[in-house]
Amino acid sequence: MKKFTSFMSGCLVVIASVLTLSVYAETADNSQIYQLLDRSGTTRAIEGLPIQMQALGQQLALTAKNPQEHQEFMTLFIDSLDTDRMLQQMLENIGNNMSSEDIEGVLQWLHTDIGERIVNAELKSTEPEFQQNFMLFMAELQSSPPSDERKVAIMEFVEASGMVDQGMNLITGMVKNMFSVIKTKNSEDEELTKNLDDQLALMTKSMRPAFEQQMVLSSYYLYQDISNEDLATYMTFFEQPAGEKYLATMYDALGEALNTWGREMISQVVAQHDKTAENAE
Repeated sequence: MKKFTSFMSGCLVVIASVLTLSVYAETADNSQIYQLLDRSGTTRAIEGLPIQMQALGQQLALTAKNPQEHQEFMTLFIDSLDTDRMLQQMLENIGNNMSSEDIEGVLQWLHTDIGERIVNAELKSTEPEFQQNFMLFMAELQSSPPSDERKVAIMEFVEASGMVDQGMNLITGMVKNMFSVIKTKNSEDEELTKNLDDQLALMTKSMRPAFEQQMVLSSYYLYQDISNEDLATYMTFFEQPAGEKYLATMYDALGEALNTWGREMISQVVAQHDKTAENAE
């Protein structure tokens, strides 16, 4: 159980870090949805997950108490990720929830100057060197703090985008599904079920403040070249029906893809744990 708990801790750390990167008339065709995924940067973000995780795994290895166990976990974690399947699931979800007219409205916005600059700014979070560049930026930000106007602009943007609530929903939803797999495989272990329920409640409560802080700090970095005025313009997009529907559908589509991956990944983790336990006997 101790080793299993270590595996689960690794899951939560990596999941939280990776997310510290999603939305009826005529039905949209696949080519239109592919265009949406490409123009919004979603395709690049999903396809870049394995490289991001490898880079993150290397950082976590520096503080791992058991390097071999850490490497085994990261190998399993990355190997279980099928980006093609994730994108296919997202495509199907978007097709079921957004019409051709809905998508065309979003594509028009993404083709504007500010839309393109916003996407390019957000894609910095998909780069393998993101964590390193982010830490360097934060060191500079501490020595040269932002103006009060910038602080207000960033805080209002984070609140208007709903990224904290949506991000926490993604994390807790995925972990809840992962825990469900464990409960099913150990249906007679009432103590384990209670412990997992307690862990989920504790995680949700304790992680939110840190996650919100991470979203705010990440926004300072990602949008450093986006003016306060342009951020305000971006926020109006969230308030329009097309923007609201786009964000809701993208988060739902991403959540469905992550949940599928999480269930399969944790099944492999449990199998690996059981195998290790048997060999130790």
